[in-house]
Amino acid sequence: MSRVVDIIVPVYGGREALRRCLASVVNSPQQTRYRLLLINDASPDPGIGEDLRRFAEEHNHVELLENEENLGFVATVNRGMALSDEHDVVLLNSDTEVANDWLDRLVNAAERDPKIGTLTPFSNNATICSFPRFCQSSPLPRQWNVASLDALFRQVNAGEVVDIPTGVGFCQYIRRQCLEETGLFDVERFGRGYGEENDFCRRAAGLGWRNVLCCDVFVFHEGGVSFSHEQAERIAHAQEILQQLHPDYHVLVEQHIREDPARLPRARVLLEMLRTSRRKKVLHLTHHLGGGTKKHIRELSAWLAEDMDALVMRPVEDGGAMLSFGATDAAPGLFFSLPQMYPQLLELLRLAGVSRLHFHHTLGLETCLWGLPHDLQLPFDITLHDYYFINAHPSQTDAKGRYTPDLDAQRSSYPLAVSLKEWQDNQRQLLQRAQRVIAPSAWVVREFRRYYPGLNYLLAWHPDSEEHMPWPAVESPYRGGRPLRVLVLGALSPEKGADTLEAVAIAAQKKAAPLEFHLLGYAYRPLAEAVIEHGAYSEEALPRHLQELQPDIVWFTALWPETYSYTLSEMLLSGLPIVAPGIGAFPERLQNRPLTWIAPWNYSPEQWLQWFMQKRSLLAQQDTRAQPWRNQPMPRGGEKFYREHYLPETEPVQQALPAMDDAWLENLLLQSRQAEGRRGRLSRKERLLMHLLALRQGRVGRLVSRLVPVNVQRKLKRKLSRKPIHELHRK
Repeated sequence: MSRVVDIIVPVYGGREALRRCLASVVNSPQQTRYRLLLINDASPDPGIGEDLRRFAEEHNHVELLENEENLGFVATVNRGMALSDEHDVVLLNSDTEVANDWLDRLVNAAERDPKIGTLTPFSNNATICSFPRFCQSSPLPRQWNVASLDALFRQVNAGEVVDIPTGVGFCQYIRRQCLEETGLFDVERFGRGYGEENDFCRRAAGLGWRNVLCCDVFVFHEGGVSFSHEQAERIAHAQEILQQLHPDYHVLVEQHIREDPARLPRARVLLEMLRTSRRKKVLHLTHHLGGGTKKHIRELSAWLAEDMDALVMRPVEDGGAMLSFGATDAAPGLFFSLPQMYPQLLELLRLAGVSRLHFHHTLGLETCLWGLPHDLQLPFDITLHDYYFINAHPSQTDAKGRYTPDLDAQRSSYPLAVSLKEWQDNQRQLLQRAQRVIAPSAWVVREFRRYYPGLNYLLAWHPDSEEHMPWPAVESPYRGGRPLRVLVLGALSPEKGADTLEAVAIAAQKKAAPLEFHLLGYAYRPLAEAVIEHGAYSEEALPRHLQELQPDIVWFTALWPETYSYTLSEMLLSGLPIVAPGIGAFPERLQNRPLTWIAPWNYSPEQWLQWFMQKRSLLAQQDTRAQPWRNQPMPRGGEKFYREHYLPETEPVQQALPAMDDAWLENLLLQSRQAEGRRGRLSRKERLLMHLLALRQGRVGRLVSRLVPVNVQRKLKRKLSRKPIHELHRK
């Protein structure tokens, strides 16, 4: 290759990222001759200057320039681009990492068409050039480094480019002739940075140059290292200027996002990542309501990250389902209109090499998905997260949200067009074929055996118990002389005890009892002021909230037999005293724990008030030392289940994976995109529902909501929309 390229790295901050960037450049040999231009833009970190000078002395093809004063990114880059009137240039951020023959591939792509003016590679953080999620930044995919991922891009997207409306400046190749005709970056308008490369690309396009995505190169981009504190302000300012200079800029970008012409190269890499992975690939099927089921799948995926690749299938409105290539919210996914696209789903799962299925819930799942084990000839598990399999009622509660295990009193629980016998006969077909029916508590096994005896039940607490046992010692922070601070956590529905909490708090207020009731979370409706509400919380922020609230005892108000309760796990880690109902998983998980009480779940408000007053006196007299919790038995047979036994050592022998067919994959992507686009926006009924929910937050709305029975509110909500509220808010 006769071409010479100047790789220009402007430097200001981010010393560690800079070291990784420079090491990646010099450790990736190229056939292309290049000069590495490092420009220190008066970095305030003297260590960076020292690093740069030492690096330049150690490498012959490195040239160091130092600005006497801080010029800003745009002027600094222009200084580097003006050093030659012959060399092509690559603008490379100091928080990037390159690998393999990355530069050779950029040059090869440029030489395929003399009208290519700029090239941008794929990256984890590059807006319209991002992977694995389009227009969204993400960390490197699990178990992959920059070199291995770049090699995969080189393999499956060899020689492919896609036209884009603008390059992305983290790593941008610019042909010298294009630079000469277009001119340098606009220092006057774009000052210290952001938007200058977009302006350049649009000016170049106006002169007939192509801006392309180089699909066979991947470059890691950390993002926002040098100027993260100024980023939002600069981006907003740049967007205003771009709109003034190029009125069609945002239209072109929006059109590109709608059409997404790089979806095929991204999908190729994503599928090949799965196909080449040596980990076992498990498809988890679940509902779309989130909660503990969603958390369990995420937890299981993280717990077994070294051994399992997780795919997740969840239903969406209008008879479709979303297949996510990972268990986190950031995982890329494909929409399937079912049952129409079921054959394509089967073929995709075969292509990906899925070796096991795990049903976590069937609520909302198209029945065709029940056929996956047979059609793919794969083993599968079922986890019992609630009681839906028994009679379509997840919590076994009545219209008032209270535990009612008598099925004859719950004929409205299962679909009206199906008898209870028909419902259970259908569920039994799936349950009996499962290799294992996993239950997170002994209570669940006992309940299910009443209706489904003979299944291969396996009792195992969730992985967080394996991780944290033995749990911390228990200590009471209460010393008397002030109101007892009672804390309730989570999202409280009627069956979670929202009404009970409110009634007890009101009773305490009326009698001026020395008790405070705090809700860290939110209820299904606004509660009386006697309950001190603190709003929703994140799991990461919980320790900080507990430090601020200083609760004395944690109260689990559930009126239904919870099957496990991650909230309980969070409180076990806190070491606080706990009171929980005597149904569901609570008694077995709290066995022998000090300063812990199991109380009747159906206490009246007056009984609860008396109970808390008694415990206030008791806690005030307690020894102040922490009390260790001994003899915490794991369920027999469930010891280390998820760590050692969840993934069997031997899976059914898989035939060689079928080859990927580009035409088939492109057609699948097109069908998925079209089907998802037909889902539409909020209907008239859904807009009415959102209006009613907004009214309920007002003073009058609160009063009215208390007068309307909960079962009536639920029926009205289901009549207007069966979508969960959080999905409606996203539209």
